[in-house]
Amino acid sequence: MKQGTYNALADLCGPHLARSMPDPLAPRPEAMPDASCAVYIAEDARGVVCYVGSVCRPDDSSGLASHIGEYLADLPMTDKWTRVYVLALSGDTPEPAVRRIGGDIAGWLLPYDRERWPQAS
Repeated sequence: MKQGTYNALADLCGPHLARSMPDPLAPRPEAMPDASCAVYIAEDARGVVCYVGSVCRPDDSSGLASHIGEYLADLPMTDKWTRVYVLALSGDTPEPAVRRIGGDIAGWLLPYDRERWPQAS
């Protein structure tokens, strides 16, 4: 993902963005930053966005890592994930706002694995 694309996605988060993290991460729970609320973007080896997801676990500072671990264990489509970009949101972001931001980002990026797309605003 180009820096400009990440910056535009960060802008979609508005005041809910907790911190900018434009560098890709390995698709492993232990590579995820501490974040209870986040939107994440998975790319395949070609650099094509395959999935956009979100998590909102306000009482769990490792909610993103837990969520990614659960997701990777259960879904075969994650086999093609080679890197993950994270938009860490503040822990007090309301769940509807997290889902809206995830939907807006998915609508912007058009991932090819869309079976559980978040709702756009």
